[in-house]
Amino acid sequence: MSMKKLSDQFYVGPQIEIDDIEDIQISGIKSVICLRPDGEGPDQPAFDTLKTQAATLELAAHYLPIIPGQISEEQIAEFADMVSKSTGPIFAYCRSGMRATALWALHQAQTGQSVDEILAAAKSAGHDLTALIPRLSAAAL
Repeated sequence: MSMKKLSDQFYVGPQIEIDDIEDIQISGIKSVICLRPDGEGPDQPAFDTLKTQAATLELAAHYLPIIPGQISEEQIAEFADMVSKSTGPIFAYCRSGMRATALWALHQAQTGQSVDEILAAAKSAGHDLTALIPRLSAAAL
């Protein structure tokens, strides 16, 4: 399992497995957000299975399925609500971590974080968000 830090309270990564839940909990994460639709890939566990395992370790688990490249304003608002109601640190995952990073970035732009800071955090996590610059800039206004 791989977790990349975007901020002190937010981490992203690729698809997790049942066995990763305990490692996530041990690392200090308090909430998990799944952004990958169930059935997107043949090798991914169902979200409900992961949520059940997370609950046994007192981790909150949230589900916000997003199709790659199709993050809507409504999904950004729902994500913002999840984040505001979740105990941190938070770990969000998808297939590669890119959707999670993009969604975090769009949310951060709306909260006033500078586009340069957002891009730098994403780059340090291994994700290039230059294609999102116009949308990030528009959200920051």
